[in-house]
Amino acid sequence: MNIAIITTVKHNVGDDFVREGIKYLIRQVYKKSDLEFHNIHKHSPITVRKGYEDWRLGRPSVWLDKLIPKNANSDYILEADLVIQSGAPVYWCHSESHCYNNEWFQPLIRDRFKKNKSARMFNLAAGSCQKYHSDGSEFCEKCYNYINEFYDLCEVTTVRDTLSKTVLSKVGINVPVIPCSSIFAVDEWGLKSEAEDFVVVNYMKGGAHYTFGQQIDFDRWHSEFKKFYFDMKKREKVIFSCHNDKEVKEALELDPDAEIFHVKDDFLAYMKFYSKAKFGIMNRVHGAFMLASLGKPSIIIGNDSRARMAEEIGLKSYFVNDVDYEILENSYSFLSAGADCFSDRFRLIKGKAFTDYQNILNID
Repeated sequence: MNIAIITTVKHNVGDDFVREGIKYLIRQVYKKSDLEFHNIHKHSPITVRKGYEDWRLGRPSVWLDKLIPKNANSDYILEADLVIQSGAPVYWCHSESHCYNNEWFQPLIRDRFKKNKSARMFNLAAGSCQKYHSDGSEFCEKCYNYINEFYDLCEVTTVRDTLSKTVLSKVGINVPVIPCSSIFAVDEWGLKSEAEDFVVVNYMKGGAHYTFGQQIDFDRWHSEFKKFYFDMKKREKVIFSCHNDKEVKEALELDPDAEIFHVKDDFLAYMKFYSKAKFGIMNRVHGAFMLASLGKPSIIIGNDSRARMAEEIGLKSYFVNDVDYEILENSYSFLSAGADCFSDRFRLIKGKAFTDYQNILNID
């Protein structure tokens, strides 16, 4: 069974966690020995072609792909039995960027999947990426048309946050909210909590990648986090988890002597790293989800709707402008005390999520 996964490759370990969790869930439904997973780097759609898997051309790859005849190479979607859109923001609408205009839907879905008459498609753990306090009312007609088209092509659609469900409901689509599949990545690799050796922190300027026109107080977040971090460092072994080079630089600006974990393009190394932490103070959502999957609590501080995924797995999230030293210190005390028996609470959440995924995927 050939399974093409629309994901990222050697780009973002959070995306890797989501994809590996999906692979585990699929294996539990399709108990076959011949499952073959092929990863497509969605930011460079030409990677759908065999022999071009390592090409990183971004949007220019769309034009190059058009110039090369479709029958010139083996093609992971044209030859797939199942196509899976793996997590990630799928629904967004901003003045400068719209989900209908993403770089992968035309070349991978319209130009390929729709021509593969025997393939099925699942859209799993789809998410939103709006302002933190969005109510979903920002979406334009073109984005709604894309949402409808994508939904109609998929046999299964699940979303990972309540805002996504709200957005789809505005065009009459009802989908289940199930926690992000990333919480099952450890099961794909047989990993468990190994120890509780340190507190992990992740720091991003402004709390996330973008601001979406929100008046984010960068200086305040920097100063409040820095004060808290150095006080916590007196009590705990603290390690920065940096998911990219930029975060390494920002951590060192905070503390030139900071202990840092950063391994490029090695999601398994990150999973093993998180397995040894006590708990986390995180800007990176999927760092927190990986900790959770190992029974370890955290808080998420962000500035967009991705941070609110935390609600689905019993974690607290905060809008970055609302966070000060006192909130961070109180959160530290809460997490140190076990976060209201988080490990036990999460075990029930994960069990229900597994059942929900199995029920909706088992459609043969």
